Amino acid sequence: MTDPASIAPKLDTGQAGRFVRPLARAVFWAASLAALSAAAVALFAGAGAGWHGVVLLSGIACAALLLMYALAAGDAAGRAMGGEAEAPGAGGIAAAALNTLPDPVLVTGPNGAVRWANAAYRRLSDQSPGEPGAVPAAPERLFAGAASGAVYRLSRAAAKGERAQEVLGRIDFSDEDATVYVADIEPMGEGGALWRLRQAHEGDVAESGAAPDWAQQAPVGLFLADGEGRILVANDTLRGWIGAGEDQALKLTDLLAGDGARLVGRSQGESSPVRIDCRLLSAEGGETPAVLVLDWTQDRPALVRGVVYGLSATGAPPGRAQLAATTPDAEIGAGMDDMFAAAPFGVARLDGSDPMAAVLLDANPALLLLTGGAAVPGARFSDLFDAEDGGQLAAAFDTALSGSGEPGEAALRHGDEVKPVHVFLGPASDGKRAAYIVDIAAWKALEGQVAQAGKMQAVGQLASGVAHDFNNMLTAIRLNVGELLSRHPVGDPSYQDLQQINATVTRQAGLVRKLLAFSRKQTFRNTVFDLADVLSDCSVMLGQILEETVRLEIRHGRDLPMVRADRHQIDNILVNLATNARDAMKSSGGGQLTIRTEGLDADAVRRAGGISATDGRWAAIHVTDTGCGMDAETRKKIFEPFFTTKASGEGTGLGLATVYGVVKQSGGYLFVESEPGKGTTFSIYLPGHVPNAEEEAEIVAEAEAKAEEVKPADLAGHGRILFVEDEDAVRGIAAKTLVKRGYEVVEACDGEEALEILEENPESFDLLISDVVMPGLDGPSLLKEARPYLGKARIIFISGYAKEEFSDTLSSDLEISFLPKPFDIQQLAERVKQELGRVHA
Repeated sequence: MTDPASIAPKLDTGQAGRFVRPLARAVFWAASLAALSAAAVALFAGAGAGWHGVVLLSGIACAALLLMYALAAGDAAGRAMGGEAEAPGAGGIAAAALNTLPDPVLVTGPNGAVRWANAAYRRLSDQSPGEPGAVPAAPERLFAGAASGAVYRLSRAAAKGERAQEVLGRIDFSDEDATVYVADIEPMGEGGALWRLRQAHEGDVAESGAAPDWAQQAPVGLFLADGEGRILVANDTLRGWIGAGEDQALKLTDLLAGDGARLVGRSQGESSPVRIDCRLLSAEGGETPAVLVLDWTQDRPALVRGVVYGLSATGAPPGRAQLAATTPDAEIGAGMDDMFAAAPFGVARLDGSDPMAAVLLDANPALLLLTGGAAVPGARFSDLFDAEDGGQLAAAFDTALSGSGEPGEAALRHGDEVKPVHVFLGPASDGKRAAYIVDIAAWKALEGQVAQAGKMQAVGQLASGVAHDFNNMLTAIRLNVGELLSRHPVGDPSYQDLQQINATVTRQAGLVRKLLAFSRKQTFRNTVFDLADVLSDCSVMLGQILEETVRLEIRHGRDLPMVRADRHQIDNILVNLATNARDAMKSSGGGQLTIRTEGLDADAVRRAGGISATDGRWAAIHVTDTGCGMDAETRKKIFEPFFTTKASGEGTGLGLATVYGVVKQSGGYLFVESEPGKGTTFSIYLPGHVPNAEEEAEIVAEAEAKAEEVKPADLAGHGRILFVEDEDAVRGIAAKTLVKRGYEVVEACDGEEALEILEENPESFDLLISDVVMPGLDGPSLLKEARPYLGKARIIFISGYAKEEFSDTLSSDLEISFLPKPFDIQQLAERVKQELGRVHA
């Protein structure tokens, strides 16, 4: 096609017109004057010249009149063409050549007005609806309706001086077959443009990368994709919904959230259309429910044609995209601005001021997600809520309308579930109102956690407040009972009564330990160990706890990291969980208890629910039974203190509370999965620990000591002991017991007195036994002050409760021995014998 720029000077008659028109007007008026003069002479003086004079003058007048008519007609046509259309022959050879082309050609000016059109375009214009005229119809009038969007884009390109091409769609001006036209536009000088229309051939749409205008602006999303998920063609509607540019390459994963793209791939090979409920990634960054209808071709390679429509009255996804679809001439944000669409809470506009009767005009994506797709235009606002008690919902709306700034609290429906929300209602304007819905489910959960934490803190304060004094009393009772048992052996009438007292003390001591464990106030001695060793050592004890009808299976996982925790507390966890599993399987006559370990990374722990899990390796213990299981309400309460499903007198309700406290104090997580009739699985996650050289040496030494450990048969011995205890009853009976076994014991009632004794007698003691919690100078502080005077003396701390800092002291200094209260004579004598044996070794 000839470059339109090269013929622009010949086609543009504006400059010539400025010289031709004044001359034409002068000739017009001269001809008019000549015609009038000739007519006057013929009328008044023609008789004197004879009949031939009249004829001659009349002919001159007629010729002048014909010239006037020609000039007037030409000027009128020029004005009708915008004052710029050329007279015949003014375009020269180039115009004549364009005029013979079979394709319609048009030249427009900077304002879009028609400057010139060839014969083919005039014929096309004459076929358009309306009366044919001397001036051809402009493209926007000629192609009004079917291709108005494409013509508008071409006009904008012409105004910007850019080349463009559009498929104008099927135009049917007559009874003949409808024709699809392709329009090419080329910029010209002074803001003009050359338009060329040609009939589209098969494949023009695919080659140009465009789709017919009706498809581009369809109220639903349309796309064509291949079997690998690449989108080959997508209409403007779909690209607008997902915020994709015209030339942006897309994949199904850019369009569909979650496993939507995978579901599309799985439908390949279906011979009939397939419907998929999916979630569309919106331009606002959210996800909105949508329906996808697919039709796979049977060719190879297979292609899929897709139609996407949203769950709204207009077929568009809610939010900004929905507004754009319902008001295509409005700019995004004209009725629903960016803040409305992108708000992280639900926003809706109501058609009335009464929220109970109002209907939704539109809603943002967040509200659609909160309601599971129910918040669509036309839905009744009050129907979004769970309103079994209509008065309660009305009261919530009244609170939101009170003007106090306080929100109303209601239950929002989400499918078959409900979630707590706060409802804020904006002031009415023109009879309409805005509603704001804030999801408070997380806040409610946090509120419950705070309440639970408050319970734990109260129990912890109670436990820590009484544990020290209570354990001191239990220790005194136990030591005195032990002393009496030495004088009333088996067979003595008092032996059974004394054993009963011992059993009662043991139960009470266990209750105090559970309270401390739940409130995370236990004294821990953290060491590095392998969970596989713990399970192996504990399996014998678990076998004794379980009944013969329960089968125990232990599975050791691979790549299990070492952990750093209190090994004895892990034993207690397993015992508690095994005991609960045994009781849960009683009603079914037994079952199987499976304890499984595995090593995993932090991401797996986070997926399980440990949101703040630190990076690195983790160890997991899964305890699974085949018992009766638990319902949701029971699962919510099982870790609360004193909650039990067992019969009265069969449980304290502190077993699982203890497990929970130990796991949390060890820096781990505890989760439960259970359904009625399907058993229960407790999952414990503990952070892995990489031992350093010193810790590895301690692990080896502990294993060797364990192999060689033999409890002394003879508990008598010799050595000098400093016994520091503020409770007189405990100190007196303990010192008396040790003296009977051959030891020299010096007593001190507090830390200050003990320090004075050590200063006066430095390095004179073989063993220091001290309470941890004492008024004034406590046990750890005494040790710090007395180090220079102890020499090689061994240290034993005794306590029923100690602060968390003391656990750190025990974990960092393994040379310190710890004996928890309440202890008996046997335990005290054995520990003293072991420690003094190390001094004399």
